Amino acid sequence: MTSLPLERYKLFESRDLDDTREKVGKILCPHKMYVVGRQARLHARMHCRRLRNIAITYVSYGWDTRVNPGELGSFFAILIPHVGKGHYRSGFEQAQTDAQRVAVASPTSSLQMRLSGDCENLVVRIERAAVEAKLSEMLDGALREPIRFELGMDVTKGYARSWYATLRHGIAELDHPETLLTHPLLMEQFEQSVITGLLLSQPHNYTAMLHRDDRPVPSRLLGIAIDIMEGHPEWAHTPASLAKHAGVSVRALQKAFREQLDSSPSEYLRGVRLQRVHDELSAAQHDTTTVGEIASKWGMAHHGRFAAVYRERFGESPKQTLSRRHARKG
Repeated sequence: MTSLPLERYKLFESRDLDDTREKVGKILCPHKMYVVGRQARLHARMHCRRLRNIAITYVSYGWDTRVNPGELGSFFAILIPHVGKGHYRSGFEQAQTDAQRVAVASPTSSLQMRLSGDCENLVVRIERAAVEAKLSEMLDGALREPIRFELGMDVTKGYARSWYATLRHGIAELDHPETLLTHPLLMEQFEQSVITGLLLSQPHNYTAMLHRDDRPVPSRLLGIAIDIMEGHPEWAHTPASLAKHAGVSVRALQKAFREQLDSSPSEYLRGVRLQRVHDELSAAQHDTTTVGEIASKWGMAHHGRFAAVYRERFGESPKQTLSRRHARKG
């Protein structure tokens, strides 16, 4: 006889409707449940393996069943038919699950289910706080509203196929007594992979922001680029290298500089370099250094162009700045 998923973590087996409803409700959430038909016979079974922010359960009722949890509130649920089919309604959306499709239920949308008698479901419970924290980190900003995923998910193509394969492999791995997923480090890595993959592979109300290449760069990330230029203006910075340090696209970085500083990264860097040259020329000894040496030190390689922009900014030539200190000393 083929073993069932997570059979090592069996919680209960019951033929009583009220007993089943109560025990399933303790693991997932309180709900209404009805068996369909005059001579309905329930034969429920539940297995569960909890990690940290994810719990994976196997649930079967052995009869056509309606289950109405309403709003899940504190968690997202991935509803995967191990065998059989399920029909789900959430808000204005409907989805049917089978070998090619699963359902993704969001905490703030009322959920209703119709499960066939042969339906054996894997329910992946992911804590809402963990999903929101990961998305906030990915966007580098607070969320304006709750996350709402599309209900139906085609797991045969795109990112969803890859994500689903990873999830199913992890579930199968939990059936082994000596799995690395019981180690805290691998457990956390697996959970983060599942949560991140879900956010990237299933459309939701933040998908456009998550994938948009030119979304605004938060001030903290803009500050990283500025700090690098201020700290080491002599380095050969480029928009690409600065964007890499800040963890954003070149286009997003350039847009942020233009919108927040009315400048480009290159213009800002040139301004920092000019100020450093001016400060050093103002303090230098006329007979121990030259304008060319100081300009080269701070990355101003084209001396002719440098002299022109220096005069435009400070109202005098670099030589005049250096000579003024000598004149004051004399």
